Amino acid sequence: MNYSSLEQLFGEPVTTSATGSPQRVTEVPANMTIITADEIRRSGARDIPGVLRHVGGVDALQWANNDTDIAIRGYNQAYAPRTLVLIDGRQVYADYYGFVPWSALPIELGAIRQIEIVKGPNAALFGFNAVGGVINIITYNPRYDDVNTASVRTGTQGMLEASGVATMKLGTAGALRLSGGLQSENEFGTPIPLAMSGPPRDQNDRAQIDAYAAFALSDGVEFDVQLNHSHARRNDVNPGYYYGPSWFETNSALVRLTADTNAGLLKITAYTNWLSQHSVDDPVAGEIHFANQVTVVQAEDVFNLGTDHTIRLAGEYRHNTVNTSTTTGGNIFYDVVSGSAMWNWRITPAVSLTNSVRLDHLILGRSGTTPPGYPFTNANWNRTTDQYSYNSSLVWKADDRNTFRLMVSRGVQLPSLANAGALIINNPFYSLTGIPTLKPTIVSNYELAWDRSLPELSASVRASIFHQHSSEVASGSGAFIYLPTSVYITAANLGDSDAEGLELSARGLFGQDWRWSLSYRAEFIADDFVPSAKGGVSYLDFEHTTPKHLVKASVGWTQGNWEADVYAGYQSNTSGLQPGVFGTVLVPVGAYVSVDGRVAYRLTDWATLSVSGQNLLQSPQRQTSGAAVERQVFATLNINF
Repeated sequence: MNYSSLEQLFGEPVTTSATGSPQRVTEVPANMTIITADEIRRSGARDIPGVLRHVGGVDALQWANNDTDIAIRGYNQAYAPRTLVLIDGRQVYADYYGFVPWSALPIELGAIRQIEIVKGPNAALFGFNAVGGVINIITYNPRYDDVNTASVRTGTQGMLEASGVATMKLGTAGALRLSGGLQSENEFGTPIPLAMSGPPRDQNDRAQIDAYAAFALSDGVEFDVQLNHSHARRNDVNPGYYYGPSWFETNSALVRLTADTNAGLLKITAYTNWLSQHSVDDPVAGEIHFANQVTVVQAEDVFNLGTDHTIRLAGEYRHNTVNTSTTTGGNIFYDVVSGSAMWNWRITPAVSLTNSVRLDHLILGRSGTTPPGYPFTNANWNRTTDQYSYNSSLVWKADDRNTFRLMVSRGVQLPSLANAGALIINNPFYSLTGIPTLKPTIVSNYELAWDRSLPELSASVRASIFHQHSSEVASGSGAFIYLPTSVYITAANLGDSDAEGLELSARGLFGQDWRWSLSYRAEFIADDFVPSAKGGVSYLDFEHTTPKHLVKASVGWTQGNWEADVYAGYQSNTSGLQPGVFGTVLVPVGAYVSVDGRVAYRLTDWATLSVSGQNLLQSPQRQTSGAAVERQVFATLNINF
């Protein structure tokens, strides 16, 4: 759709993500926040996690210069698995480990129109693994948005970066957008805790290029093609909480046909992702190399029944496969056939009800060889499972100022392919394996939210309370298989977890020059894990590692050619995980305040010079159980043409 024209029409950000039809963000049947392109620019961030860390209710664990784990409403961990991330509807969530390799995403900040953050389980609307929330990244469509920009950046830690976005017309009916970037920098030099030490740190670098072509085949029919490639080298903290360098390479291809017909808005999408990761893991496990391919075909139809009912019917086929590592010779794969339906009923002009349901039929399999003495055969993976998810939201616009939402949802988080058997470590020191019998994690959410606009103050406020229950929480460690000659540590379902939370946020303007925002989240988690997993020994402990209090605030100012923004965040004291003699142990992480900022001056109508920084208040500063982060300061020259 043409976001620009709809934003001008409605006077606020719009989305089609929730129902398939354009909606104001204030009317969406979900707890959604939209970060606009202007807000991305003013953030001064150098990457997507740098933008997200300023958003209320979003948790960030920065382990290294280029390694940050992002979660929504707590439950964060190394290689966080509970947040589904999409770029233009294409999954960039890496199923083999169940995480998002942010530094390897093939997208430049200058190509992003908006970032939609949806809180709570939304699997029925967006697909499985969207149990903590969804981060939906929308890029500029070259048919409607003529974006041409280039930037160069340099700064501390030896940072050098260049990126660009260019748009060109292809005749009268088509357009092409190209974007790319190069980045190189040094790693933080702060000491790594001895328990987490692995191989020596490596240099960070990144390169990516993507092409997006859009064609109007006829009136009401559009055809899109997207091709992406990225390469990234970074130092990260793996699921075992060890530091080590990793190399990522991604390639993807997407085609999409959209047609506005008498039968509704029809959309057919097909894409394939290739993602490989080579990691120098902890000294005992050795080197891990995964090559993961995901192929997805989707079809949907959005249509109206009268003026009060909008229906979306969709089907999906997905094939996912990855090799086994460190012990090679096998492949773990699954096929999923899914069907979903959404019904949006405008009961009255002020009240609407949206119900969505999705059914996934999964067929698991394994091929190839197994190591000697392995406790499973390929036949153990011949399994099927059926899982359902739903979202139900009642939205009441009481008057021009007040909107209430009552939301109930159920989401499904599938076991990662590593935990399902792709990770096999078999050496004289210890043996570890994923298992085919691991159950999905089910997350249920109950939420009440209230939005109020305050036009006399040029402000708005939002309040929400939620209860979340997670059953069959899974970890890569937690059970044992005893054999005559060896013992295998295996992935396991550890138990249940409950969260109670309160979120408050406000934002607004002071006069014509000032803007501000303030948010607070309180969250209290109680884990009910099996006795052998209590105290964080099995690589998970959300009760003690989720901060109970998060506060975020920002103040911005624009006048003439000058622009300045400051972002502050407070996190209460909590705990983190580190490797122990057996499994992991909890270590204290003190409360801290972090400050980011940006000052910019527009040199001409087409050139802007800015100075930005992250973690400005204190350097080094300990924010996780890992190495302390350093202050980062960089200068950017941006040119629009």
